Amino acid sequence: MARALNRSGPAEFGAVDASSDPDALIGFLDAATSVTGLGEAKGRLLEQLALGQARTALDVGCGTGADLAAMARRMPPGAQVSGVDASETMIAEARQRTANLGAQVSLRVGEATDLPYPDNAFDACLADTVLQHVRDRARVVSEMARVTRPGGRVAALEFDLGTTFLDHPDSQTTQIILGTFTDAAVQGRIGRQVPRLFRLAGLAGVSVTPTAILGNAAFWQILHQHHMDRLQDQGALTAQEASQWRAGLEGPTQAGNFLGGAVIFLTAATKRAGPATSATAACCQQ
Repeated sequence: MARALNRSGPAEFGAVDASSDPDALIGFLDAATSVTGLGEAKGRLLEQLALGQARTALDVGCGTGADLAAMARRMPPGAQVSGVDASETMIAEARQRTANLGAQVSLRVGEATDLPYPDNAFDACLADTVLQHVRDRARVVSEMARVTRPGGRVAALEFDLGTTFLDHPDSQTTQIILGTFTDAAVQGRIGRQVPRLFRLAGLAGVSVTPTAILGNAAFWQILHQHHMDRLQDQGALTAQEASQWRAGLEGPTQAGNFLGGAVIFLTAATKRAGPATSATAACCQQ
């Protein structure tokens, strides 16, 4: 008989409001702040947006609003930062966490594939680990380009799960877990795809910065627990194999030798002046 699964794993970010435990997903985002190097990567993402000269900026898939506050701190007085997310739960959380910023922050519920903003509305637009959760990632990039003014900056930060690495004594089981985890994601290899999607959307001067992000054992367990439960119910992993694999992490962790992570790609570009190109139309048809 299949066990009752915890349905609030990372894969549920594509439909937060339908999750059985959306608070656990909020907790997952908070736990991610402990991942070594991720904060620095997010800082570089904001640097690419030239926010010091931006009067308006948009965070697509804003989640709990952590990036909104960081963006607002970098923007000049009187500037406004907007956030949009498909989840009412996340928008409600973001409202609470950014309440001290007042009118400087504007939040809306909306789909990344159909942004509820007019053309050329923002000086800067970003998506932070959002594209990995959407089916039509090309449409999202095209929408980001559409709402950005000519000369404005567009940037995205995305993991590529196909680059995940882990030093574990059981290499065979590790390969099963990591490989199927990548394949089970909506866009498990999105990091390597974003530069191409930016160019197809007609964005210019595309830059790509890959960075290896190192996780910690506690976050690694949170990240993969939901998936390992699924593998056991599918018969791809026995309970004993899962238990032994977890035990194999304990020794290196206690000795301070845990090493695991993945490559995250920072992609940034500038919107071209003039009308949308035929490449943008091609992007939307993918």
